[in-house]
Amino acid sequence: MRIGPGLYGGKILKRLAKRLVQNWKVAKTTAVLCHRIVPFWSPGYPVLLLRARGICRTGKFDPAEAFRLGLFQPGFRHPSHVEYVSRRRLTKVQESLNPVGWAPLLKNKDLFYRYCAAMDVPIPRLYAVVSGGRLPGWTYTGRLLRTREDWATFFDRELPAEFVVKPVQGAYGRGFNLFRQTGRGYTDAAGVYREAGQVYDLLVCDAGETYVVQERLHNHPELVRFSGAEALQTVRMTTFVDNEGQVRLLHAHWKTIEGSEIVDTFLRGLAGNIEVPADLRHGVLTVANRVPGTGSSVVAIPTHPKTGIAFKGFALPFWKEACSLAKQTALKFIPVRTIGWDIGLTPDGPVVVEGNIWWDPPNQHGDMGEILRVLTEPSVSGPQQSDPSLDDRDPWRNLFTGDSRP
Repeated sequence: MRIGPGLYGGKILKRLAKRLVQNWKVAKTTAVLCHRIVPFWSPGYPVLLLRARGICRTGKFDPAEAFRLGLFQPGFRHPSHVEYVSRRRLTKVQESLNPVGWAPLLKNKDLFYRYCAAMDVPIPRLYAVVSGGRLPGWTYTGRLLRTREDWATFFDRELPAEFVVKPVQGAYGRGFNLFRQTGRGYTDAAGVYREAGQVYDLLVCDAGETYVVQERLHNHPELVRFSGAEALQTVRMTTFVDNEGQVRLLHAHWKTIEGSEIVDTFLRGLAGNIEVPADLRHGVLTVANRVPGTGSSVVAIPTHPKTGIAFKGFALPFWKEACSLAKQTALKFIPVRTIGWDIGLTPDGPVVVEGNIWWDPPNQHGDMGEILRVLTEPSVSGPQQSDPSLDDRDPWRNLFTGDSRP
């Protein structure tokens, strides 16, 4: 079948129009962000605008991304050993290492938790999956729940006094909520009281959304003492499986909570939370930092704002066990080769909370350049060598042969 010139030309025009709209949006965003640094009526504004557009064009940065890192600041100079990598540039590298078809296994929390359970990965206990619309829901008891009354009975009789809910497709902590039993009902993280049936109504009000209901994890006592916060504060651990099948830990930072937030997500610096780089070998923290979202670059934070305890020198609990868990779990997700794991350090040990196939570049910690070199040159030694005990371990062996070797 031949494609006529009119049809072909129409497709070109549509693509051109789409590109023009995108370029206009980028130019507008860049102009607005530059105005926040230097007023547009100032003589220095045109110079700043041209510089900002050049940074975004050459580094493939989204304007908001570059602005948050402070790259638009006049006279900004980062240390020669520090390299900032844009989200767009990192995604291209990740796509060369991670099969796109496997993305739903990590992005869909329902699939992720059930797969982890099947592969014996420690995760928060999964109690139920609540689907919007008229679809029946799954529960750990094996019962399919169809009506509001079914779910109300389940909440009242089968769930513990505390549980959390997350949207299956959520990211950056959006949609997360914590429920505590209060009398004959439940109080959420905002202090709103609801009866069991009303909790169900809240979860199914959006017919296109699905939620997982799972165990509420608690921090190790040392993390509570350090931060003064009860909400779970995870460690981000980025792994890479090289061409020899060895797992390398590329980066780690603790996501601590400063105020009354119920999630530890950094949200590119906009959630107000703090990230603290950790030594890969011993799990000892260095100086913390935060991206304030004002365009003023990364801010170093030597002590926890709430407790006043110094970050530098604090050793995260269960570090050896957390590293082993991240590496072992990474092998169970082959052919996905690089994943950013969120691991909770609980009183009973480390637990995998989430896996991120398209993890964000940790630019604010100063090691993104080295991470990128490892990902693009697999034969080069990474920041940390693999755990020898994992070199010969095949995570699929148990699934297909019944071999129960540790």
